[in-house]
Amino acid sequence: MIGVSLPLDWLNGEGALELDYEKTLAELKAAGVRSIELRTVRAKHEPEMVLSVANKLWERGFLITVHGEVKSEATALSDVFAPLASLLPALQQKTLNITIHPIDGDNAKVLNTLADHIEAHGYPVTVSLENNRLLPDKTEGDSAELVLRAVTEVGRACIGICFDFGHYIYYRKKNFPDEPIVLPPKEFFRRVIHTHIHGVDGLKTHFPLDIHPIPLAEIFEQLSFEYFGLYNLELDFPRFAGRYDPRDALLGSVATIRRELPICATTYDEVRDRFDGWFSSALQALDGNEGTKFGLIHSTSYLFNTNGFLWGMDVAFRNAWSLAETPKACAELLKGLRLMIISHGHRDHFERETVRALASTDMQWLIPDFLYGTAIEYGLRAEQIIVAHEGEAIRIGPLTILPFPGRHFRPGTALGVPEYGYYVTAENAPSMVFPLDVRDLSLDGMPSLPKADYCFSNVWLGDGKGLEKSYDPIVGEFARFMLAFGGKHVFLTHLNENGRKDADMWRDHHGELVKQKMLALSPTTKVTIPSCGEVTVLTKQN
Repeated sequence: MIGVSLPLDWLNGEGALELDYEKTLAELKAAGVRSIELRTVRAKHEPEMVLSVANKLWERGFLITVHGEVKSEATALSDVFAPLASLLPALQQKTLNITIHPIDGDNAKVLNTLADHIEAHGYPVTVSLENNRLLPDKTEGDSAELVLRAVTEVGRACIGICFDFGHYIYYRKKNFPDEPIVLPPKEFFRRVIHTHIHGVDGLKTHFPLDIHPIPLAEIFEQLSFEYFGLYNLELDFPRFAGRYDPRDALLGSVATIRRELPICATTYDEVRDRFDGWFSSALQALDGNEGTKFGLIHSTSYLFNTNGFLWGMDVAFRNAWSLAETPKACAELLKGLRLMIISHGHRDHFERETVRALASTDMQWLIPDFLYGTAIEYGLRAEQIIVAHEGEAIRIGPLTILPFPGRHFRPGTALGVPEYGYYVTAENAPSMVFPLDVRDLSLDGMPSLPKADYCFSNVWLGDGKGLEKSYDPIVGEFARFMLAFGGKHVFLTHLNENGRKDADMWRDHHGELVKQKMLALSPTTKVTIPSCGEVTVLTKQN
């Protein structure tokens, strides 16, 4: 999600910034900006004025963040929260981030004071400590290291880091001019919850990104799929007054961020906007007592209704736990399920958070024998678990389920995990086969199974190959392997997963490549790429 810092005084109708208020906000929104940071909210600002500014932004569909100010350890609490006294009770968004600069003092003490206040009042607020161009005493030094040390010492859930890209680039250029830019350590990036992004003109910061670029792609890659916060542009218009038009600087910089954003970041935006709707829509598969229906929550989370017997396979929510609301209600939403089938132990198929949430329901769980201990560890009770053994068909409700060896290990290596695929039948219902995650595409040793009406195929075209330009010959190998199960109708899933780096994520165009190859090899096979939230009626295939 892209954000932009704008001066609080200008947002309040003051100041001499040469930008039209309504036009600027409309253009930013059209350019994909979804959040505005109020810069800078100080103790002197009247709480009602801050709320008024926020209300105007909320009315126009923006979220907000706050750039606050701390003057000293003694005044930290009032510095940050006094001007927000009217805003916090009237907050019109799920959470609010407040960014502050380090002080020349005990920053861990400041952060703990703020965290205590947040927790005591139950505020949905996070505080991010920003690395600056200089140390708090105005000397040269590694402010990123200082910030990491303070945030790590505090170790509170509501406290993190605001990574100021431009200030860090300044520090490296100023102090290591003849060396390549070396980014902060992984531990730093793991604690980043907010960003400030701006270009660097020589050793001057807060300049337009499109004119004074910094290594955005490299930094974004380090944040990647573990970062759920804003990509927040922070320009300082007076610094380049007379050189660059402020409107062009804003829109050009936003376009630069958007161009370099990792795919996973845009995937998270879609999950924020649509996951709750997908889940709600997929639940429609559970309606009725006749026929067979299939609903896709996302990626490889499946819901089924077989003549009124409700069951699921590998339901997991990944980062939707942080990005959406309905995962928190999954026990209530899925309380009608009688059975959950699990294939293997990877988090996108068997996820601790989801299992713990659903353990309180009455559903049974079909768990591979090699995952029994993990299932107990995750919170399932022994009486809830039916153990699956390779080659041993089991009857659960109207379903007959045959586990068969999966292909999750790379050929000739120990790289992978144990997995069961499943062949599922029921009276007066179509047959279904689930090869699930396949890494060994050899046709030798294929399981001896009846031809299925439906085959659910998890797209995979090579480790770390999600950004490749060509997928020959593996796309053909994958298509042949899945077609060998004889499914008359193939569903291609495992796409747009919300917990993967770009290079490990399969997307719609990968699914389309597989679809076209399958149709070329077997023109009579029907191939579908289901959409998240889509419900499909399944019938016996001729």
